[in-house]
Amino acid sequence: MMSENNDDKSSRPLLGVSACLMGKQVRFDGGHKKNNFILSSLSNEMDFESVCPEVEAGFGIPRSTMQLRQKGEEIRLVFSKDPENDVTDQLVDYSEERIKRLAHLDGFIFKKDSPSCGAFRVPVVINKEGFRKKEGVGLFAKIMMDSYPLMPVEEEGRLNDAALCENFFERVYAYNRWKKVDQENSSVQELIEFHSTHKLMLMARGSHFYQELGRMVAGTTAKDLKQRRNEYIQRFMEVMKVTTRRGRQVNVLQHIMGYLKSSISSEDKQELLSVFESYRRSQIPLITPVTLLRHHLRVHPQKYISKQYYLVPFPETLALRSL
Repeated sequence: MMSENNDDKSSRPLLGVSACLMGKQVRFDGGHKKNNFILSSLSNEMDFESVCPEVEAGFGIPRSTMQLRQKGEEIRLVFSKDPENDVTDQLVDYSEERIKRLAHLDGFIFKKDSPSCGAFRVPVVINKEGFRKKEGVGLFAKIMMDSYPLMPVEEEGRLNDAALCENFFERVYAYNRWKKVDQENSSVQELIEFHSTHKLMLMARGSHFYQELGRMVAGTTAKDLKQRRNEYIQRFMEVMKVTTRRGRQVNVLQHIMGYLKSSISSEDKQELLSVFESYRRSQIPLITPVTLLRHHLRVHPQKYISKQYYLVPFPETLALRSL
């Protein structure tokens, strides 16, 4: 299958990672937050570039703790024990410069709750009594996401959620593949091929998404290719954020089975349908029906289906299809 035969090291995704998660002793107290999932499970299949905006911006190690604090209509970065010491501009100025050198990344894993790196629900102090609301975004993370809205981002804590984890890496690998299409010398056919090979991944989020994106690709000419590419990938990456449901996954599995109906026995069909139903009832993970389908496809190859990234959206060694 297309996804399985690509062993080119240069095609490995490159992830930005908050440096403390890489085991680097860059936290305020000189410690780290080493993440074994990143360093063990992911390191065989992708490369990393670590960033600690607080250290790189010159705050030093060790340093006083910092927090996001609401001041009027603004969210500012201040020292926790000296909230009048506002260091927002220092971190923002550095982050804006650093982020210019990160366009090559295929995704970013941020440290949760960090006033610089937290991507979701970062605590913000909203009054003198210290009351907090988890509504903030770390300053570096916000600038990063605003600068590269297509780039997949996630926090290390949310990767413990199997659905969010699988979705993130589907997006990382799709974004990595897209970069080969988004080239000055790429052709209309390459855009069509990208859309075609991701058909089932889009269908797993809703068949209307595949149809919508198909209309964006249809009729593309060399003259309007650049504009169509830009419009397409913005919508594609937005759709890919949708987490799939078991019912929609079963629809895709049945769609794949349809290509085998004239090749496999009635007993094999019944076995597949039984496995699909077990998956629908949450009795087995997705990898089980996918593996069975891939077995039949090896015996009875189907050229169109073999090109679908749905079957192997990322390297199997990541073992992420556990839902």
